[in-house]
Formats: sequence, structure tokens, C-alpha cells
Amino acid sequence: MVPNLPTGGRLSRGRLGSGGMSATRPSVKRRRVPRAPGERPGQILDAATRVLLRHGLDATTIDGIAAEAGLGKGTVYEYFSSKAQVFTALRRRCNEQILAAGTDAVAAGAEVGALDRIRRFVTGMIGFWAANRRLVALLFHEAGIEEPDELGPIRESLLELVQDGVRAGELAVRDPAFTVDFLLHGLRGVLEGWFAEGAAAEETAVESVLARVDEVLTALLNPTGRE
Repeated sequence: MVPNLPTGGRLSRGRLGSGGMSATRPSVKRRRVPRAPGERPGQILDAATRVLLRHGLDATTIDGIAAEAGLGKGTVYEYFSSKAQVFTALRRRCNEQILAAGTDAVAAGAEVGALDRIRRFVTGMIGFWAANRRLVALLFHEAGIEEPDELGPIRESLLELVQDGVRAGELAVRDPAFTVDFLLHGLRGVLEGWFAEGAAAEETAVESVLARVDEVLTALLNPTGRE
């Protein structure tokens, strides 16, 4: 018996096997994670973070990020043109999370004076750095990427806290902007290097850092004694 031809087609070895059944095996496709298009950048950055922490900077590739995210390589390139751009986006997101950690720490607990609000902000920042020390070391110490004014939002929030203290007469700071720049860049530089060297592996080490930073804050901000 002659098998029926597929509509509009021709018999071929690839399409028909014995008895007229299709001999083509279903292709194995990459498992894809359904996400709304607006969530894709975050999905890609989450995957990039996992790959980066697992394999390090040099071994992290767009192929690896795409596979980890369950996306095609072309989809990743729709949002990020290169691995360097992925790392830059991760740095930006990391800075946003550092700012959120500081802001949340200020809002937590009872109302306090200016110096203690700044202590809370800085403690929140250091807490994020300590909890994510490996990621911070990779992105900020080893990657060699830096955007202009990437600390801008963090600086503005910290400067506002200092200026509030000056206006309230609680802090005697002649140049708040210079003081905040000095504090923020010095703090980040020291901590990034410190965490990169693995010196903050123990909780007691983090507490030691906080104690030293508190001494610096008191010296720089010159509280008037109203705290």
C-alpha cells in the first residue's frame, strides 16, 4: 500500500520512514525560563552573578551566562553587547543595593541624632560589602571597570545626612562635601582591598572594621556633644 503524501510535499527519507511515519526525531531544545521581557535584564544579571562567583572573571562568558539564565545567546545580546557591559551593569546594581542597605539601616530603629544616623548608614554599607565580599572583590577590585560618578547617589545620601547634622548644630564640619568625598572614597578603597585579600572572613573581623570606622567618623565629623 502506498503511503499518503504529506500535503504539498514530497516523499523523502528524512520525513518518512517505514510505514509512512516520520523518522525525524524531536530536537532537544535548551530549557528556557519563562519571564516577562521587562524582567530579562534582572534575570540575566542574576545568572551572571552566579557564573561570576562560580568561575571568576576570566572564565565568565556570554555563552555561560545565557546557559545559566536558560536563554539563548542572542537574547542576552539584545540587552548587553559584551561581557564588560554585563559587569558594568552588575557594578551599578551593586551600588544601588549598597545605597539601599545604608538607607534601610538609617530608617530602622528609634530616632537618633546626626552622628548615629551616619553610623547606621555606613554600618549598612559595610554590612552589604561584608555579606557580598566575593562579589564586591570581583566587580570593584579585579574587574578594572569604573564609570564616572558611579558613587553619586550614595554620596548624595551621605552628604544630606552630614548637612542635616551641621544645620542642627550637632556636627562641626567646615566643608561637608569634601568630608563626604574623603570618607566615601577612602572607605570604599580600604574595604574593597581588605575584602579582596580575604581579611574579613570572620564576623569578629567585620566588628573590628566597624570599630575603626567609628573612630574615623567621630574624628571627621567632629560632633559637638549633643549626641
